[in-house]
Amino acid sequence: MLAWLVDPTTDIPRDARPLLYGALLAAPGVVVIGVLSSLLITVAAAIRTGLTQFWIFAAIDIALLLLRLRAVRRCQRHFRAGTLPTIDRSVLLTIAWCALQGIIAFAIGLSGDLATIVIETAFILGLVAPICARNHPAPRLAVTLVLLCDVPFKIGLALTGHPILWILIPLSVPLLASVRVLLRNFTTILAASLNAAERNRLLAGHDPLTGLANRYDLDAQLARLTASPEHPLALLCLDLDRFKPINDRFGHAAGDAVLVGVAERLHAVAGEQALIVRLGGDEFLLALPGLSPGQAQSLAEQLARTISGSSYPIDSGETITVGVSIGYACFPDDATSLSVLRNRADDALYSAKRGSGVRRYDPQAALTHVA
Repeated sequence: MLAWLVDPTTDIPRDARPLLYGALLAAPGVVVIGVLSSLLITVAAAIRTGLTQFWIFAAIDIALLLLRLRAVRRCQRHFRAGTLPTIDRSVLLTIAWCALQGIIAFAIGLSGDLATIVIETAFILGLVAPICARNHPAPRLAVTLVLLCDVPFKIGLALTGHPILWILIPLSVPLLASVRVLLRNFTTILAASLNAAERNRLLAGHDPLTGLANRYDLDAQLARLTASPEHPLALLCLDLDRFKPINDRFGHAAGDAVLVGVAERLHAVAGEQALIVRLGGDEFLLALPGLSPGQAQSLAEQLARTISGSSYPIDSGETITVGVSIGYACFPDDATSLSVLRNRADDALYSAKRGSGVRRYDPQAALTHVA
């Protein structure tokens, strides 16, 4: 039921949903202000009517405030730690508070005290906008909260003995419908904006030809991989051999077909756990967590066989072969930081292009390169 209530009811990118749901927990100051306003009205009603029930309502209001602030602090600790909290407790407490406001409003309406009714009317009407603003990512929840606050108050007024006040009940229907339509329109616009931002993010971070990640924000992509003495990491740099003559002889469309084919083979061999990046032109980079130097050597040799061991079809009906040079370095054996690891994998690639097709970083070869 809660999942249905907080669903945004439109196509929101999954990665953006935690940020939207965070809005349901945001602005604890608004929570405090709402409770203080409610307490002021409840105490006034208790004094004017002399009814004990309003003092009980005030005590429940304070208890709910403490629970809601505690839930917000717990969620904020999760956000600061980079983890996602569950929002069930916060949503349930919000529903409970709005239900309490509806009960208080019902009791005030039933009391018949004109001055308190006027104040409560202003308060209930004033709640609609903050409820919608704070809960805009969940239109169903927002409508439910408005209903809990508004309808009991109107029922209480209708029961005071003035038949004309029963008109207030059907008037809740257009109010709730308006809230639903406005929030749905806002969420639709928000979804379009978030989807456009997601597309732009993908375009910025991915190569449009092969679909691989590109070198944009590469350092951040590598930093997301766990690299420690307990979690080794292999970094492979690849450069295609005899690629330029393909563009010169067959055209760039043929070269593009080869690059797409290479990307597919990289995925097939390296698997889903690998970060595969097209650095530009015919250069690629693979980051593979959990690989020992021996495993990295085996994988590099398998990649070399797969890429150069069979031909690539092009639009003209001909097939093309291409070679590959691969250099790799391993963390923590060959480097103690990711930036140094990148440089050493690149040095190994330089050595591979001069000699064998696959070469691990070798300090002596690197010194010769510098010389």
